[in-house]
Amino acid sequence: MSTPILRKCLLVIVLAAAVSFAGGFLLRRYLRPQLAATPPEAIHLNRYYHFTELMRDPAIECQLLRYQSGFDHSAQTIFVMQPAGHKAEHLFFFFHGMEGDSGDAVVVRDLVKRYNAAVVSLGGRGPAWVSDAVVADTEQVIRNRMTGFPGFYLIGISMGGTQALALAGLLPQDLRQTMLGVVALIPGADLSAIASKSSNAEVRRTLQASVNGNTSVLEQRSPIRLLSQYKSDLPFIIFYDQQDTVLLTPELEQFIAGLRNNRHPVTTFAAPGEHNFSFGNFDYEGVVKKLGSNLTENQAPVLGK
Repeated sequence: MSTPILRKCLLVIVLAAAVSFAGGFLLRRYLRPQLAATPPEAIHLNRYYHFTELMRDPAIECQLLRYQSGFDHSAQTIFVMQPAGHKAEHLFFFFHGMEGDSGDAVVVRDLVKRYNAAVVSLGGRGPAWVSDAVVADTEQVIRNRMTGFPGFYLIGISMGGTQALALAGLLPQDLRQTMLGVVALIPGADLSAIASKSSNAEVRRTLQASVNGNTSVLEQRSPIRLLSQYKSDLPFIIFYDQQDTVLLTPELEQFIAGLRNNRHPVTTFAAPGEHNFSFGNFDYEGVVKKLGSNLTENQAPVLGK
């Protein structure tokens, strides 16, 4: 290659690098702050967004802890979020969805900062639904973490919301008596029906596997069969999609009617659509403040309302 051509090639390379650098600088200097100021869409279940915000927030302390399960002596994990520098006033136990893990609790981080709450998230069992291990681990973790609190709340999403509803009736009586409320987001209520009719094959498979195929256990541990086991006047908040074929809306609405017939305060948030949680800026603090109310809302509350 001749010297003039080589020089031209080098010049093009240098100019391209300079433009790339300048463009990157301008993007970082002028455009990125504008993008950062735009509220993200549907951030509620995007835990990577919440992890990023959590790392920037000095008001929230986080711990990833290990414990030995008394059920099978396996090593299990809990993820804990709590206010930095002072004691929390409220205690929540969080249950993740079928494809999630304990880290999904970051989606309810607003409870820590805006509601002065500690959030303890169980993980490690995978899609275990209402297995013996899940029930035993939950009892163990609650007993170990509730010291200093007058009571506790259960909160969960999808499979975790179903677990929250079931555990409210399956935990030992002394723990049920100290339970202050249940928040279930897109849950199911009739496990036997879900195992046979869910539109999601993996839900049907894992639900059956969680009880080793014993359908009588699914029947016994279904929230819709546990209505008489709930603490008297225990308040519930339930958010659900009105065309949910995965965890079955009709059965859930029957369960809600049963709660109200048993004089439980129930606040419901119903939204159109299939099993989906696509509301941006879901206001968990606002939801929890409605515990004890008997309301039916047409949509999920958002920040600022």
